[in-house]
Formats: sequence, structure tokens, C-alpha cells
Amino acid sequence: MDGRSTVEKVEVDLSELHGLTYTCIDGCALCCLCQPELLPDELERFRRDTRLSQGVSETHISPEVEGAAIKLRGSFGACHFLQGRRCTIYGDRPHFCRLFPVNVFVGWRIQLNANLSCRGIGLPGEDLEAAGREVLRWHGDNALSAEVSEASDVFRQFVENTRETKVAQSYQSVRRAADILMEDLTDRIGLSRVLAYAEHGRTRQNSPPEEIARQARAAHPDADVEQRAILDGTDLFDLEELAHLPVYAGKDLSWSIFKLVGGEIIGHRLEEDGRITETSRTQPTDADLIPLDPSGRRAMADYLRLVNSRDCFMGHAAHLLDDEGYSFNFGQVYMGAIATNALDLWWRASFLARLAGREVLGADEVREGVIFFDMDLLDLPTIGAFI
Repeated sequence: MDGRSTVEKVEVDLSELHGLTYTCIDGCALCCLCQPELLPDELERFRRDTRLSQGVSETHISPEVEGAAIKLRGSFGACHFLQGRRCTIYGDRPHFCRLFPVNVFVGWRIQLNANLSCRGIGLPGEDLEAAGREVLRWHGDNALSAEVSEASDVFRQFVENTRETKVAQSYQSVRRAADILMEDLTDRIGLSRVLAYAEHGRTRQNSPPEEIARQARAAHPDADVEQRAILDGTDLFDLEELAHLPVYAGKDLSWSIFKLVGGEIIGHRLEEDGRITETSRTQPTDADLIPLDPSGRRAMADYLRLVNSRDCFMGHAAHLLDDEGYSFNFGQVYMGAIATNALDLWWRASFLARLAGREVLGADEVREGVIFFDMDLLDLPTIGAFI
């Protein structure tokens, strides 16, 4: 069984959910820090109900998201309806709350992803693939087919643009090239070469994946991954709005946010009402990459293979190329995107490990990095859409 099916001749890929189980951990409520949009019929229902209407905001914290949403407590805390880490409107919760931890991405097909920032994934419990199939039934065949028809036009136009500008690579070829380079992406020198290739390569249109990988491995490793990791990592925390900072749900289910203030990374414990308490101070230069042991390299490579299989990530690379005006070969842009995200994951795992007093990244430390990272990766700008 490969987790694939069709909806009225539209391909549906559930392979990421295959074999996964899930349990909602009491007291976690990480998903309640995500501000869900309200669909038109939900907005109408919420406005009709006095109790529900009190939690409606006419704007979302993300300017690019249009329409009404659920309020956050204290502007950047948890959902308005969360009390004592329990949902007080569980039976009336919006569509996007009901989906978690499943994401439905629509591109040239429908693909379901698991949000690996959720600590409940992998615990004995609900069959996540069965839950995904139930999600598809909620949407209905006709609605899904209409969504794919619209989104596939965007991907089709992207492919036409790459051909016209002579920077085209097939989706299969860039994924295959990334697969070949997986071990390189978990090595400092290999990662430096892939990043350098992305910036300075000279790849011809429709190059075979082996040629893309060969050019990446032949690139001069002039990208300083340590410096770039620190710069990119501190930029991650250099955001004015606290609601835009990434959240780490710790093993003790505490919520942590980190903000760059006056040249220091200050860690805070976040409460559901939006209150914050300082917990740590770190100099950015102290937050360098920690070596990966063999189990850590395997765990990181396994996660990157998953990222490589996600259509939303393919859409993200397409978005980057479009934003660059099609001035690079798509193979270079895709390799740059996956290398950049590998570096981000490595840095986040290292940052958390430093706070915990660890000096080596094993599988457990990489897993914590994934928990800190995956929700943000699924939120990267992309062509196509989550529904």
C-alpha cells in the first residue's frame, strides 16, 4: 500500500501519513497558538452566537492572510477560547482546528502532510492516515476537484515560465538530485558546497539529476555555514511582533519563544494569556552548529527526505524562483532551498541542545529540532494552497 488514491481522477497522496499514529496530549495545546482563519460559513455561525462572536477578530496577525480569524489572548498568546489549556468550544471549533495535525495541500494533486511539531504524532492512538481520509470526506469530491483544478493552473503556469526562460527542471529530477545529495546535506563541507552551487552554479535546462548532484559536489565550499547559520538563526528571532516568533513546545509541554534584543537572544516562557517570563540569555556567537553523531545524521537525513517529498516544499522553491524573476535554474533554487532549510534545522537543534547543556546532536536532539522547525516549514510561502 503506497498511500495514494484518486478523487474523481484527481491524485491524492497520503503516503506521509501511512503508518503514523497520533494522540492529543492533554495539556499540550501547541496547536492553540496557531491563529485559525474562519471560513465564510464559520464566520457567519460565530457572529450569530453571542459567546462565539466574542472571540472573532476582523484581521489575522499575518498581513497576507485576508479575512476574519479567532482572537489571540494578549495579542500573541493562545486562542481566545483556551482556558487552562482546554478548548472551551471544542464541539464548535473551526475547520483548521479540526484538521490538526493534518495539513491538506493542493497543488497539481492533493497531498496530506503531518505537522511534526505536534508531540502527539508517533504515540499510540488514532490512525493518522484514516484521519486524513476522513478529512477528505469532509471536503467532498467536487470541492477537492475544483481546488486542484485552480491550483494546478498555477503550477502549470510556473512550468511554462521556466521553459520560456530556459531554467526548467522537472519536479522528479530535482527531487532525485536532492535524494542523491542527502548525505552531503548533513555534513558541513557538503552543505557548503550545495549552498555555493545554488548561488554560483551554471546548470543547463533539463539537466539529469546526476548532473545536478555532480555540479553541487564539485562546487567550491566557499559558503561559511557557521556564520550563515548564526546570521539566519538570529534573523529568525529578530522580529518585532511576538506573535510572529517561532514557538518551541518543550518536553514538559512549556511554550518557549526567543527574541533578539540588544544583541542577545532572550528566551521567554509563554503563558496562554500572553504573559512572558524570561528564562535564558544567549549570545548569538555562542549558538554555533553542534556536531551530529551518526544517529543524528540519520535522523536529519530522514527528515530532509520527507521534506523533499512534500509538494508544499516544491511549491516553496517555485515561489522563490518566481520571486527571483526566473534568473536561476530551478535545480539550483531547489537545492538552495533544501540546503537552507537543512541549515535552519541543524541550527535550531543546536540552539536547543546548547540550552540543555548538550555538546553532540543525536537522534533525540534532532527530533527536538524538528519539533521546533516543522510548523514553520509548513508555513513557508508557496504556490498552491493549504485548505
